[in-house]
Amino acid sequence: MDTELKERLAVRMAIGSILRAVDMVNREYGGDITAALVFASVVEANVGHLATNPEATAQLATVVRLPPNEMRRPVTGVALAATLGIPNETVRRKIKGLIDAGLLVRIDGGLIVPTEIMASEKMTRLTRASFINLRRLFIQLRRIGVDMSDDGAELAEAVA
Repeated sequence: MDTELKERLAVRMAIGSILRAVDMVNREYGGDITAALVFASVVEANVGHLATNPEATAQLATVVRLPPNEMRRPVTGVALAATLGIPNETVRRKIKGLIDAGLLVRIDGGLIVPTEIMASEKMTRLTRASFINLRRLFIQLRRIGVDMSDDGAELAEAVA
């Protein structure tokens, strides 16, 4: 299979994976995809730094399943609006709804998704479904011969 065809198939597979993820999240959040994006952005802002710090990740893996609230970096609504490219007022309304639903907590410095929310049955189920969706994508990519080795990291960084 030539490179261009492989790339086109890989992109179609990735789009399918994204659409499955959107469908899952949409069902979990009652069709409010914007609220789901705000929630996911808070999660990423809270714990994304741990994935880039190998020492923290290794330490965390030996101690607890989920990062405790103290390890979460709070994020502001303004930062979320900038990240998502949506109006501050829209983000403010979605944050209010997520706080009212008990999914977000406002602390000094911004917002976090508390550990107990991430450990809930709903989040565990959604995380597992997301992992299965991602694994499905990796299997499909491997089947068409997409390079999944670390050698592809340079290309990924060059494109980013």
